[in-house]
Amino acid sequence: MKTEYKCQYCNVSYLLEIDDEGWEEWQSGELIQVALPDLKAWERELMLSGTCDNCWKEFFGEEDGE
Repeated sequence: MKTEYKCQYCNVSYLLEIDDEGWEEWQSGELIQVALPDLKAWERELMLSGTCDNCWKEFFGEEDGE
């Protein structure tokens, strides 16, 4: 399924392609990284916290090794 998520800080919208089965697993309590491994880490973060990758990097900087 395609689902739109909006960053709560910059109001930019992102359309994410989410596996239906993985979505159900996540909603049933599975860890998001286990239920939706095909999503990028920043996409999962957007779903969890409402913070896009650009805003995350602005607030916290970039991680070493990425």
